[in-house]
Amino acid sequence: MQRRMLATLLLASSLPLQTAYAQEETNKTTAQKDEDVAELNAVQVQGAEVSGPEITTEKLLKVPGAGNDPLKAIEALPGVVLGGFGPFSIPAIRGSSPRDNIYITDFIPVGYVFHNDGNSTYNANLVENFSLKAGAWGPEYSNAIGAVLATKLRDPYREPLTTTLDLSFLRAGAMIEGALSEDSAFYLSYRRSLLEFYVESFIDEDELTFTEVPRNSDYQFKYHWQPTATTNVRLIATGAEDSVGIEFGPENDALETEPALAGGLDADTYYHSQGILVDTLFDNGTSSMFSLSRKEEKTDFVVGTLFDLDAVNYEYRFKNYYNTPLDNGDTLRYGFDLSQTDIDYTAAGLYSPCNDEIGETCDPASLGEPFGPLGEVLTINGAYSFIAYDWFATPLWEITLGLGNSYNDFNEQNIVQPRLSTRYELNPAWTLTAAVGRHSQFIREFRFIADELGNPELEQPDAMHYVVGFEHEIDESLSSKLEVYYKDIDKLVATNPAYTYDPNNTNNPEQPYLNEATGEAYGIEFLLNKNLTDKWYGWFSLAYSQTKRTNEITGKEIDFELDRPWIVNLVASYQKDERTTYGFKWRYQSGSLITPVEGAIPFDEDGNVIAGNPDPETVYIYDPIEGEPNSERLPAYHRLDFRMDYKLSARSDFYFEIINLYNRANVSDYSYNKDYSEREKVESLPTIFSVGAKLVF
Repeated sequence: MQRRMLATLLLASSLPLQTAYAQEETNKTTAQKDEDVAELNAVQVQGAEVSGPEITTEKLLKVPGAGNDPLKAIEALPGVVLGGFGPFSIPAIRGSSPRDNIYITDFIPVGYVFHNDGNSTYNANLVENFSLKAGAWGPEYSNAIGAVLATKLRDPYREPLTTTLDLSFLRAGAMIEGALSEDSAFYLSYRRSLLEFYVESFIDEDELTFTEVPRNSDYQFKYHWQPTATTNVRLIATGAEDSVGIEFGPENDALETEPALAGGLDADTYYHSQGILVDTLFDNGTSSMFSLSRKEEKTDFVVGTLFDLDAVNYEYRFKNYYNTPLDNGDTLRYGFDLSQTDIDYTAAGLYSPCNDEIGETCDPASLGEPFGPLGEVLTINGAYSFIAYDWFATPLWEITLGLGNSYNDFNEQNIVQPRLSTRYELNPAWTLTAAVGRHSQFIREFRFIADELGNPELEQPDAMHYVVGFEHEIDESLSSKLEVYYKDIDKLVATNPAYTYDPNNTNNPEQPYLNEATGEAYGIEFLLNKNLTDKWYGWFSLAYSQTKRTNEITGKEIDFELDRPWIVNLVASYQKDERTTYGFKWRYQSGSLITPVEGAIPFDEDGNVIAGNPDPETVYIYDPIEGEPNSERLPAYHRLDFRMDYKLSARSDFYFEIINLYNRANVSDYSYNKDYSEREKVESLPTIFSVGAKLVF
């Protein structure tokens, strides 16, 4: 319903604050890179910190419906649900919120990873590999309770200077790359969206018009210098920019149910990240990676009179990780990560404390109390250290003992996070895996910890992950993995019912938000992966799960809004010859959860209830009377996509896609009229055709 969409917009407005204390990736050390040459372009779909059936980046690039975007294609992996829409279509994994993940690129902090058209901020030509770590990952990763998505951009090729053009209906990009000397090379990529040139043709002007058509751009730069055979120096810069302006039309349902949306929506965001990475191999076999980086991320977000946010964060980070092989064949890994984040923001609007993620009944945002303008600078200094021991107990049994420790001076929390994972080879075809670990995460949303709007004393949410699985090598081309998991989440945020907002009372003894909510998720996932043989490749995944949230203040337990019990993916590609490949992707998932509306209460502009049965035209707003939160499930979602790839020459590739081939009208929500007496289905897009090309000069 519109309120949920509005809540999503308001939450997304704190993007620069959600990543304030993100722990980034531990890159493989130089010694490990030598061992992994045969596994380049590997996407490891894994729960524990173990390898299993691998789906290559090349496969993900050609997933039908993904438009050559490997990050967008992760929805075809087991147990992944894309929550939200557009730039907020970020993955929710194994019952966690999309905000519970961290996104890692080349050991260096990045900003947001999805543009306002739903595509990722990475040039697909540069993605070497990425891994989805869905639970109980190793101690080198911190500050996430959902999942880790670690992307590695390849090094530039030491070849003569080339230019690569990528063109499609949605985006145009250019990249220049080449050697600068015998031991150095670089690339520079820039892409820009094309949606702005024709998006208005899809819009009903009675519903909305664009005051600024959606546009976005991104860039990646890398300079790689290898001064010695055992040392690499990399200079890295990445960034993205997005903007959109919307004016709601007279027939827009959202404007009817939230009149404070009048004035429209304006959003401008960007991030710029720069860093230097140095890895080296010492004479004793120890390898080291260190990085020094800076990130600037800004959001300017206005939505009617509901919310006006101008925020910028500056993050400075130093990381130094080591890998030491021992004489007995075991390995010791250790390191630290120091960060400083300054978040400068001003905000104004209407304030109504609520967290519908745990099933709280939220009043219409237009009935909130006016606040601001107010502002402050949040400074967060953090430190994380870890140690891990990779122990080969027997030639068939590997155990990793890990321990992480995080500290931040904002709420002065010091959290010890033990991790344990193991692999036991039962025979050459079967391997048993298991892992357990504690994970914590700094508060992602600034509204929860801002001094005048939230509770700066909130503690970090944490979660215990438990994973057990089997891996089976059926033959050289066919492998499978079965995994069972349980996730116990603690210290989630709930609204304090004893709190009343009063802008004139700065000494309110009650806090608006408390760590009084919990969650749990459990499920089973199966993946069958087929590598290319007999011209066929693809994979099949099946996942069943249950996800709950509990408000410990009220005792109410609900199904989490992104709970999707059943998810099925079938991806199959046929390589007709060296030039032509055909592919299909079919996805089925349980329908979305919504909260039914059983009536509505009329209010005037002063927030007073209007008695009787007034004329809807004279009512300022209706407050819906909601049933049990997330108690109604929409029809199941399913869609079939088709793709054809054609290689014209060694330097030119073309692809053609049909999205939603059989024109399934999937219902994503309901929209309501002003008094909530009528509702109509909100359906996904019909069949769409897309064409793209890659040209190298």
